[in-house]
Amino acid sequence: MAETEKTYFHLLKQQVVCQLRETYPALANDVRDWKGKEIQYFQEDLMRRANGRVSEKWFYNHFKTEQLRLPRIDMLNLLSQYVGAENWEVFKAEHKIESSEHRSLLLKKAYVFWVGVPLCLVLLAMFYYQNSQPYLYQFCFVNAYSQQPINGGLNITVLQNQQSPYYLDPDQEGCVQLSTYEDELRLVVKGPYYQTDTIVRLMDRGMTTEKVILKTNDYAWMIHVFSKSKVTDWEQRRLQLDSMILDEARIYQMYEQGHIGMELYNKQEFIDKLTTPIRSLKNIEILDMLYSGDKIRELRFRQSKVNEDE
Repeated sequence: MAETEKTYFHLLKQQVVCQLRETYPALANDVRDWKGKEIQYFQEDLMRRANGRVSEKWFYNHFKTEQLRLPRIDMLNLLSQYVGAENWEVFKAEHKIESSEHRSLLLKKAYVFWVGVPLCLVLLAMFYYQNSQPYLYQFCFVNAYSQQPINGGLNITVLQNQQSPYYLDPDQEGCVQLSTYEDELRLVVKGPYYQTDTIVRLMDRGMTTEKVILKTNDYAWMIHVFSKSKVTDWEQRRLQLDSMILDEARIYQMYEQGHIGMELYNKQEFIDKLTTPIRSLKNIEILDMLYSGDKIRELRFRQSKVNEDE
């Protein structure tokens, strides 16, 4: 085999590898590393693009080992058509250059192969490493009206695929930090003074923090304010409470921590309690609230003891 012809054939094999990697980018760059599955991919792609076929034995004889003679001209024509040339002669003509320039081109191709391929592998390894790490994310919760951080009274439930949920509490800045390997994040935000919200996010490594605006539970806030503010028109307050609560509402006073039990109030009993001008009202804390339409049907609250020094 003439040295020039041998060089052209090596170049043709390189073009074959590049052509097949367009369809199967994960293939090894060195054709000598191809085995049964890779050879089958090549056979199928050769049939699809050039309507021809080579046997596995032929592939081993001419692609994976060095031969003294070139393959038959019909096979060279077939491979040339596979890489986009009309035939073997056209392929050589398209790549024909002066011998010195030819050597320079081959050196450049070798440089690209031996330097470029390892670089691609390094970049690929970096990509896989980055994507093998968990997403690190932070949500910061803000009151929709005051625009202040919500640093208490929220229950954050993180929902996971095929795993039990887990729970988080905001820090003093009203933020929670979490890490996840999942591409989609779902969490439920609930608090007695805020409307329940379900947050769904597709994870993005370019975005690591997000501000979430929560709307207040207006009735809970009103009862909270009622319990703390000074009132001169008690009848007006009773009318406001009456319009907020269903007649058949069930209202529970939960005992403080360390005490077992609860008390049950009906609507009128709760209104009486909340409109009685005593100091302990300012220690009422709403725990939970359920609605029917736009009225309260169930309410749970806690009332702590009053500090006599207050």
